[in-house]
Amino acid sequence: MPRLPLGKTACPPVARQHSRSVISRVNVAEERRTHWLAQLRERGVVRVAISYTAIAWLLLQAADVTFEPLGLPGWAMRALIVAAVLGFPLAVVLAWHFELGDHGLSRDSAPADAPRPRVHGIRRYADVLIIGVLLVAVAVLLVRQSDFGKPPLPERPSLAVLPFENLSGDEAQAYFSDGLAEEVLDRLGQVPGLMVVARSSSFSFRDQGLDVRTIAERLGVAVVLEGAVRRDGRRLRLSAKLIDGKTGYQLWSGSFDREMTDVFAVQEELARAVIDAIVPVARGDANAAVDAAPPTTSLTAYDLFLLGRAAQTLRGPAGVVHLKKSVDHFEQALKLDSGFARAQGALANSLVLLMLYNEAGTPDPEGLRRAESAVYKALSLNPDSSEAQVAYANLLRSTQRAGAEDAYRRAIELNPNNAEAWHGYAVYLAVQPGRREESDAATRRALELDPRSLVTWANYLGQVARVDRERLSEEMARVAVVFRDVPDALMGFVASAVMDGFPLEALRFSLAARASDGPVTVSPDQARFSSAFPWRNVDEDRVVSEVEAALAANPALRKGPIMFLLIDAYGMLGNEPRLRELFEELAASRGAENRDLNARMAFWYSVFGRYDEAARALALAEPIPEDPLSGGLGISINVFQAIPAKLRVLRATGREAEANELAQKYLAKWRDLRPQTRETGSFDWVDLAALAASEGHRDDAVDALRHAMDESDLPYLFRPTLPWFRSLEGDPGYDTLVREREQRIERIRPEMLAMESAQAKETTP
Repeated sequence: MPRLPLGKTACPPVARQHSRSVISRVNVAEERRTHWLAQLRERGVVRVAISYTAIAWLLLQAADVTFEPLGLPGWAMRALIVAAVLGFPLAVVLAWHFELGDHGLSRDSAPADAPRPRVHGIRRYADVLIIGVLLVAVAVLLVRQSDFGKPPLPERPSLAVLPFENLSGDEAQAYFSDGLAEEVLDRLGQVPGLMVVARSSSFSFRDQGLDVRTIAERLGVAVVLEGAVRRDGRRLRLSAKLIDGKTGYQLWSGSFDREMTDVFAVQEELARAVIDAIVPVARGDANAAVDAAPPTTSLTAYDLFLLGRAAQTLRGPAGVVHLKKSVDHFEQALKLDSGFARAQGALANSLVLLMLYNEAGTPDPEGLRRAESAVYKALSLNPDSSEAQVAYANLLRSTQRAGAEDAYRRAIELNPNNAEAWHGYAVYLAVQPGRREESDAATRRALELDPRSLVTWANYLGQVARVDRERLSEEMARVAVVFRDVPDALMGFVASAVMDGFPLEALRFSLAARASDGPVTVSPDQARFSSAFPWRNVDEDRVVSEVEAALAANPALRKGPIMFLLIDAYGMLGNEPRLRELFEELAASRGAENRDLNARMAFWYSVFGRYDEAARALALAEPIPEDPLSGGLGISINVFQAIPAKLRVLRATGREAEANELAQKYLAKWRDLRPQTRETGSFDWVDLAALAASEGHRDDAVDALRHAMDESDLPYLFRPTLPWFRSLEGDPGYDTLVREREQRIERIRPEMLAMESAQAKETTP
């Protein structure tokens, strides 16, 4: 048998034939596959499939962003997805059977092996153009979704949550979208290292149409969260986006479509997504801060809780009715779920505020009892509730009991972004000897968290006025910028500046309010902040002329507080007949037993020596608060101004012993608190001077007036025409103060006139 060459083996003829057959079949299959792909390319099917897929994807991306703001129903997005999927095979079939040539669209009837029609001109490059545009669009979307080109995360993240837009088509549902935004804000506020601006500031930009970058600048934050909510029966859809405050660039966006029963899960998911977008992991377990069990198992109770929160935000001395509504909502929620700790904490807060807003100046026994009961129950349900701890601290502070500081500190520890806790703590520290710097620091922190808080700014400006007069104008200029779109707020600062003794700054606020483009609420309660108000203490004649002109132009103002401004001006000018006419007019419109009116009448009748009439008015204005810290009678007649009037009435009517007892009681309080007032500025030095002068303590009175002149330009109600100050005439120290006051008026009046003239020139076309 012949030997085979090395490396080869014998192969039977049948095997060789079988091998050739297999290879032939493989080659045929490969040729058919190649031919099939060539046919797909020649007929444009590949181009159409790729183009269709890319365009459909782009349309779905655009729809996801635009459908919700346009108010389209949820089924519209689902219908688009189904249409895109079903349209794909249709597009492929049409591409196989039809051809685009020089003569337009025609049925492709050429044999399989025949060359395809060729096109010329711009159509020849259609494929390249389409694919090129699609590639660019895809690249842009990929870049937008990536971190490339995005602004770097801030070293100290700060966030504002704007009110979520209500897309439900029912204005009555606005409370729900607001409540959802506030709940997310509360969760984010507990994240370590993240500063979250308070609701009162971030929600103040509602419906103003301002650019996000403008809002971020005014609030001093790095990023802004905005969203839209649609509540349709049992369905809830929330879309949100996180925007860089400097560039307006979108950092993150997302949408959530859930059943209403998942509302708490949606809040947690949104908070977690925001945290992942802006809070570095190195800052700690931030996500743990938003992990929370549902606050209640009753959606109805939760709805009532949100309604109560909405009413609670409208609180204030003039908004007690809203606080009472909030109490009703919270109590109804607790009837449905007695273990709803957040509702109990909110109820406690409302009841404490109602107690503080009591017209008598001191807590009434029933209000105190209800507040205490609500606070202690809130703490028993959740001792780790920052809101409940603030209510507890406010309760202890208002009733002058120990433990308020510990409660404020605990509230801040539980939620470092609780602006109300910082504000209350600052107020508490302000009356503690030796703690002014701590109070200032707490106030600044409260303003950082709630930069549009009127009451916090008023407190802060008062602190600056006492410790750094040179910085006062600078800080007031900041206020004018922060509230430049809120003229009503600026007019409120007019009153604060006048009361603090700074007429120049008061006029600046007034002019800024008049120059503002923001909405103005014209009401009798705000009419006292007219252009005449800054001139109080500077030019009483001008006050009279401007107020009389305002009343003539708008008789409805005659029922408002502007009348008290006119009364005081006529009183300082010594026009008793006109004063009596105004008292009679107000008694007819407000009622003869109105407490504020009778406080004013008692004051001025005592000044003019009408002691019998003053005594009758004083009886209707009682009781005078026993604690000087608790406020006073009337709008501008404070406790120590009312007391000299009452002392003069008592002595003039033969009640000397009662007058001496009253004087000694208040003088004793003054002596006890005087070291504190020197350091904290808790009292108005002019009020203290009035009491001392009325009792013959000339040195003490002059000393108090010197402090008042050191702390302000023109101390409020330091009027040499008042009888208790006339008793100081001839004292060298007092006479020096009077001359200094006159010199300041002569300096300030031309400056105020120049400011008004400058603005008039700017506004004259």
